[in-house]
Amino acid sequence: MKRNFKIFALVIGLILITGCGTESNKEVVKKCTLTTNDVVNGYKLEAEYNIYGTGKVIDKVVTTETVISDDEDILDYFEENLDDTYSATNEAYGGYTNEITKEDGKLTSKTTIDYSVMNLDQYVKDNPSMRNYISSDNKLLIEGIVALYEQLGATCN
Repeated sequence: MKRNFKIFALVIGLILITGCGTESNKEVVKKCTLTTNDVVNGYKLEAEYNIYGTGKVIDKVVTTETVISDDEDILDYFEENLDDTYSATNEAYGGYTNEITKEDGKLTSKTTIDYSVMNLDQYVKDNPSMRNYISSDNKLLIEGIVALYEQLGATCN
C-alpha cells in the first residue's frame, strides 16, 4: 500500500497543478496520457491531461482520470482522497471544479483548473518549486507542466 500511496500522491500533485474537467472554446495545445497498472494493490489508473493555452502559457487544464478496480474499498479510498484534496485546494487557491462519478468498478474524476481564477501567487508561495514553471508575467508555462507530466511517465504530444 506504501507504493500505492506514492503513485497516488504523485498523481494528486500533478492534478493539483494541472486539473481536469469540461470542454473549452480554445484548442488543446498539448495532450498528455498516463496509464499505471498496479497489480499488487489491484487497480489501474488511466489519465488524460488536455492543456489549453495561449502562446507559451496555460489558460486551463482539463483532466479525466479513471481508476478501475474490482475492489470497492480501493475506489472508495480514491474517491475520498480526491474529494478532500480538490475541496481543500479550491478553498485555498480557487479555480478548481471537480466531478467524481463511480459505477461498475470505475471511478472517474473530471477536473478543470482555470488559471484566470486561481490565486497562482499564493500557490507558488506555498509550493516554491513551481517558481521554475512561471513566466516573467506570472503565468504558468506549458513547457513546465509538460516536463512534470513526462517526469511522471506520461506521454505528451
